[in-house]
Amino acid sequence: MIRLSLALTALGMASAALAQTSPPAGSPRLPAAASSAAAPGRAALPERPRQLGLCVACHGEDGRSRAVGTPHIGGQDEAYLRSSLLAYRDGSRRAVAMNGISNALQPADIDALARWYAAQPGFGKEP
Repeated sequence: MIRLSLALTALGMASAALAQTSPPAGSPRLPAAASSAAAPGRAALPERPRQLGLCVACHGEDGRSRAVGTPHIGGQDEAYLRSSLLAYRDGSRRAVAMNGISNALQPADIDALARWYAAQPGFGKEP
C-alpha cells in the first residue's frame, strides 16, 4: 500500500512537472500570440524584390500559383530557385515564358527573387 502511494505521488509530481514545461513552438497549447512570426527559427520576409511584378501574374506574390499548369514556388529551396532561373536564362531549361522573363533579370534580381520565394510559407502551409 505504501509503495502504491509512493508511486502515485511520483506520478503526480511528474505530471505536474510536464504540465509546467513550455510546449514546442507551433503547439496547439500555445496561445496564438505566442506562435507569431517572431517565433524563434522563423525569420521575417526579406525585402520585396524590385522585379517581383514579373513573377506575380503566374506564381503569385507568395509563390502560390493561380494559373493552371504553373508550379507553386513559395517555400521552395532558395538554391534550387536560383539555379532554375539561371538555367532558364541561359536556355538549358526551356519554357518560352520563363526564358523570356529570366533574360530580363540581372543576377542580383535572380538572387532577390529566389530569396523572396524561398522565404514564403509554401503551398498548403499557413502564412
